[in-house]
Amino acid sequence: MVHPAEIAEKIYMIDDQLYSIPQYGSVYLLNEEKKALVDSGPSTSAGVVLDGIRESGVSPEDIDYLTVTHIHSDHDGGVGLPIKNMPKAQVLVHHRRAKHLIGPSKLVSSALAAQDGVEEGLLNEAEILPIEVERVRPVYDGDVIELGEQQVLRIIEAPGHAPHELCIYESRNSGVFAGDAASSCVGENKTLVMVNPTPSFNADLSIDTLKRLMELKASRIYFTYFGMSCEVQQKLQLAMDALQAWDDIISESVRANELDGVAERLLIQAGMVLEPPRKEWPLLYEYLAKHNMPMSVEGYLKYYQDEHGVELDKRRNGESNQRENRK
Repeated sequence: MVHPAEIAEKIYMIDDQLYSIPQYGSVYLLNEEKKALVDSGPSTSAGVVLDGIRESGVSPEDIDYLTVTHIHSDHDGGVGLPIKNMPKAQVLVHHRRAKHLIGPSKLVSSALAAQDGVEEGLLNEAEILPIEVERVRPVYDGDVIELGEQQVLRIIEAPGHAPHELCIYESRNSGVFAGDAASSCVGENKTLVMVNPTPSFNADLSIDTLKRLMELKASRIYFTYFGMSCEVQQKLQLAMDALQAWDDIISESVRANELDGVAERLLIQAGMVLEPPRKEWPLLYEYLAKHNMPMSVEGYLKYYQDEHGVELDKRRNGESNQRENRK
């Protein structure tokens, strides 16, 4: 069993063993007068998350809120299972996506049609259950959730990674739950990895969101992938720099009329970023290199093509990328 860690006052991080990879995905428990969980992980992680809540000294029956940062299966796929053990909990979700929790069948069918390999197997094994309409609470930018005298959550709409992304500012520790809005920070927060999923990733909106998060002057940032960092401004700047680096590569290819293999050039650049955790985190490295990076490259290329009206070559080694639409 992976033991939860108290990473800030009254905030516990639970390693949800995402895709059976240690220290890759996390959910967060806020143990206040009212208790909240940020994200649930996929349904295959439901048992781990429930055990983590109990290990933190909290009964799942005492959870008041389960907040979903966005509707992607690695973040919300498990809501329907643990919520059965949380009889009084409300599920807080972006107002544009509440219907997907109430009736997830269309979302699941779309994901299965788009995914392959590891993710498809996980989704086929998973049980993604609908949530009763009266338990789903749509939230909007600026909404406030009071958990206690010293802990107030403020909802921040944070489009870019997804149009329905939410970030959450918590007042007790001056921290921000970033979901995937600030990319991933893996390998003990040493390596920042972009997460640019098709079909709706938008780099311009991502940069706007990152700038807005910087204006918060938060003291801590909580990543879904993975853990907490006190280097908030530095991590947000790294995320912006990474987006700019890919834009530069594509823009230079367009100017030089060298569009063949632009995806390969992005993958090479991404591979350089991934090199530091390769030896220490081989399982994580393998997953990121095989699934995350091809997905992110495809998502960024689609964004650039749609934004600039440029037909880009999306091939790697002469073969079409397999769409990896986990997010």
